[in-house]
Amino acid sequence: MASKSMRMHWPVMLSPDPIKPLGQLQRPVLMVRDLKTHFFTEAGVVKAVNGVSLSVSEGETLAVVGESGSGKSVTGLTVMRLLSRTTARVVGGSIEFCDRNGKVVDVLGLSEAAMQRVRGHDIAMIFQDPMSSLNPVFTIGDQIAEPIRIHKGLDRRQAREQALDLLRQVGISDPEQRIDNYPHQLSGGMRQRVMIAVALACDPRLLIADEPTTALDVTIQAQIIALLKRLQGERRMAMIFVTHDLKLVDEIADRVAVMYASQVVEEGPVKTVLARPRHPYTRALLDCIPSRRDASGGRRKLRPIPGTLPNPLSPPLGCRFHSRCAFAAERCKAIEPALEAVGEDHVTRCLRWKEIEL
Repeated sequence: MASKSMRMHWPVMLSPDPIKPLGQLQRPVLMVRDLKTHFFTEAGVVKAVNGVSLSVSEGETLAVVGESGSGKSVTGLTVMRLLSRTTARVVGGSIEFCDRNGKVVDVLGLSEAAMQRVRGHDIAMIFQDPMSSLNPVFTIGDQIAEPIRIHKGLDRRQAREQALDLLRQVGISDPEQRIDNYPHQLSGGMRQRVMIAVALACDPRLLIADEPTTALDVTIQAQIIALLKRLQGERRMAMIFVTHDLKLVDEIADRVAVMYASQVVEEGPVKTVLARPRHPYTRALLDCIPSRRDASGGRRKLRPIPGTLPNPLSPPLGCRFHSRCAFAAERCKAIEPALEAVGEDHVTRCLRWKEIEL
């Protein structure tokens, strides 16, 4: 990321014993194996990411879905190494990235100087709140041009020309005038387009989009999704799309990983998971979508998920979803389920998936 970024950078330690990544890859760009990111607070240790394994290949989009607090954003920020060094620590797992030359890079083992060369160049991130992520005292042109100058070594004039071209690519009208605007002079949708331009400035191999449409109305949201799909297809980027909205997943992703209480509870191809979920939490998320229809073509009754996410300082024994699950049995309260294959490239973390019909 550029030096004007308002985020903090931090060094982390690598832990051994990686496990096999989920997903069937042809050209892996990112492999996250058994990742554990903990926050050390005065109240105790929050295991925000606890044994997460994900992978994404060139030209593929992986959606990471779950309620707020499930660990989605922390996973992305851990990959970018943008969490505060004062409280956050990676205590286990590994993150491997395949660079432009086909070399596998140990992300967690990089020095901060080396990570700064990767961040914003090979791996980029779009944050969910562009108003707090864009620097209010610099023009949008300066903020788009900065990573171009840092990573590509271009002069101011050349970087400005590329920034103008990026503004055109992301659909900003009158880019010659807008390039000298400050973030507060733009609408929410235009600011998000600027964030996309900043992220794409150096043509990254991997783009992490952290709920990039959350603060936008549905019309602008659809435009941003269409823009991301087009740019991702043109550039053959790998993309991780973080969201709490399963409606968006079918539109943009190839595979989906569903997270609950810091763990992946189901992962597989989007069409498979949405058509026949094998974890009660995935079914519960689908039942929260008002427009979904049942097998007969009628509208499925909207069913909000009862209860709340468990206390991250003291997660429950057994399955972490059992207190909110309509299918929970006694053993669900005592035995913590492992990820189990339920089909080709499809896994679930449920003890009863063979017994229940979702």
